Amino acid sequence: MTLTKKIFIGIVTIIILFTGFVFWLYFEIVNENQEDEKFNNIEISENLNFEKPIQFLTNRQIDSLTKIKVNDEKIVVIGDGYNGYDFYMWHKPTEKGKLYIKAFELTKNIQLSELELNTRTESEISELGENYKLYTGNSLIYEGTLAHYYPVRFELWFKPKNSGIEKKLTEKKYVIDGWDR
Repeated sequence: MTLTKKIFIGIVTIIILFTGFVFWLYFEIVNENQEDEKFNNIEISENLNFEKPIQFLTNRQIDSLTKIKVNDEKIVVIGDGYNGYDFYMWHKPTEKGKLYIKAFELTKNIQLSELELNTRTESEISELGENYKLYTGNSLIYEGTLAHYYPVRFELWFKPKNSGIEKKLTEKKYVIDGWDR
């Protein structure tokens, strides 16, 4: 085979691979947009009144969270779809294990950003105590787009080290928007 034929076959191969890549990228973008669009047209019933998370806290407000006295497990969500969400979780550490957040779109009960939320909000409980302690985490919610709000149930979960059987501790409902790519 001559050098000219090898160069020609190489160029044709590169063109075919590049064309395939462009088609793959196009279909990925179209599919991603279709996935996000299902969160854009959710009707929130008039009788459901959810708050939006506060977009940000000042340093003084963040410091004051450590002084809040709670008598039950509690979740506070701060942030937005663009910058992500900060999760403030209060829990009484009576056994060792892991504490983390799960989120579900309310109208269809679709779990949101499962892997990211579990890992980015996870707190290892290694020290036990008699009082509620503040734990934190943050993550983006990838589903949805900016300024298109939809109802979400954030749940606080605990997985004991001994049994490994996770249990839901509490929940809080908000309307949120997703991360725009």
